[in-house]
Amino acid sequence: MDTYRATLLTLAGLGFLGFGLWFLVDPISPLAAIGITATGAPAATEFRAFYGGLEVGLAVLLLAAAARPDWRVPGLWLVLATNGGIAAGRLLGVALDGVWVPFFTYALVWEVGFALLAAIGLRGAARAD
Repeated sequence: MDTYRATLLTLAGLGFLGFGLWFLVDPISPLAAIGITATGAPAATEFRAFYGGLEVGLAVLLLAAAARPDWRVPGLWLVLATNGGIAAGRLLGVALDGVWVPFFTYALVWEVGFALLAAIGLRGAARAD
């Protein structure tokens, strides 16, 4: 189970790292690809900070948790909370705004999938304790 936890944390960390770096380098075009239009330096800076910086920070913490056995269970809680929270916010937005774009399908598969995989890893941790 410990290999499972380390692998899950590594994959989640790499996912956050990839998206975070993309937003740090090019903060406007990833959102434009799904129909979110924002222009100007303030928008770019905000997207770099929130989508780029936050995701890179999460990635660093998750990759560190993967490398340290005593951090793995707290790391799984972070995976569950972040991905579950993002999925819940996305579903709430869809319900309130009545909009769906194809990207939401892929995003929800990722978000719900990682939340469920983290929950499985946590369930195993509860049994081991």
